[in-house]
Amino acid sequence: MVAVEPVRVGPFRVVDLAREQLAEALAQDWAEATRPIRVFALHVGGLNRWRDAGFVDLLGGAEWCYADGASVVLVARAAGAVDIQRAPTTDLAHAVLDLIAARAGGEATFALVGGPPGLAERAAQRLEAEHGARCVFTSDGFQEDWVPVLEGLKSVRPDVVFVGMGMPTEAQWVTAHIDHLAPGLVMTCGGWFGFLAGEESRAPAVLQRYGVEWLWRLLQAPRLLTRYVRGAVTTARLCLPAALGGPRRSAREARS
Repeated sequence: MVAVEPVRVGPFRVVDLAREQLAEALAQDWAEATRPIRVFALHVGGLNRWRDAGFVDLLGGAEWCYADGASVVLVARAAGAVDIQRAPTTDLAHAVLDLIAARAGGEATFALVGGPPGLAERAAQRLEAEHGARCVFTSDGFQEDWVPVLEGLKSVRPDVVFVGMGMPTEAQWVTAHIDHLAPGLVMTCGGWFGFLAGEESRAPAVLQRYGVEWLWRLLQAPRLLTRYVRGAVTTARLCLPAALGGPRRSAREARS
């Protein structure tokens, strides 16, 4: 496993890496994987759960936890992060697939699990059209019996399994079933399938560049207002103690 120095974000720990560094490190871990590797994203919705000890432990048990939100980056930098950048899964996942395809000699394989019936299939078509990648398995996220899905995933042994069920459900699903999955990356991805299928659109580049993509999402989904207001309060509340906190823990301790 690639050893990376983490930084505290309230009770969470995230890797202190730029976006390109993170993608390269994940591809390296994929190349050396002898077991499934959990890759969890922390964004403002997760940050709002900072008092939920069970959720904190859930993310802390992953081999990788990274910043998928500007609020997470702000708190991390207040705590002393040097290299960290926002790594939205909608960008990171594409980079990881391309890097794995290059290391694999031209093709990466992936599986999509989550969303309503039919969404994963539509998302897979977009990924196959844009990358040197092949979808080997899809499933919606509303199964009463997960055994057939787990058996199917293990039989096809995808390089990456993307799980899009929303937090914390997707992290709980991955953790509950990790021992039944084949070696490779297992990445949570929230509502990414909807973006791939064209049901939601990314913010203009200028908003992405300045870390305010949330404004665009709010315009598309006003229901998110409460989440973002809470996030602003949570970010402010965590930034001061982060700036005044002690030294970061070692990579080995944070990822054990």
